[in-house]
Amino acid sequence: MNESGYSFAETILAMGIFTLLCTSLLPITYTMKTNLLNKKLEVIAAETAYEGIKQYQAKQQTEGTRTIEQVDYHWIFDGQDVCVRFQNTRELRQKCINVNGEAHG
Repeated sequence: MNESGYSFAETILAMGIFTLLCTSLLPITYTMKTNLLNKKLEVIAAETAYEGIKQYQAKQQTEGTRTIEQVDYHWIFDGQDVCVRFQNTRELRQKCINVNGEAHG
């Protein structure tokens, strides 16, 4: 019996391996996507802090809010630092930048 094609057992085995690969990649891709989104939010927060410093220098404005992609970034300047509060995918975060441009927090 020399038939061409795959047997039922080979097909089931191949589908099992394919399913295993797909289910093992899903958590990895989810984690990567979440980490990338959190990094993006941190960058936007840093940009907001720098914009806050500009607003203070131009108009003596000490606080403000900026909304980007349905996330509110509230910044406050206390004379030394500009701190930005925002919600990332897990928690409420605060990022502070001093007037020299050094980030902390």
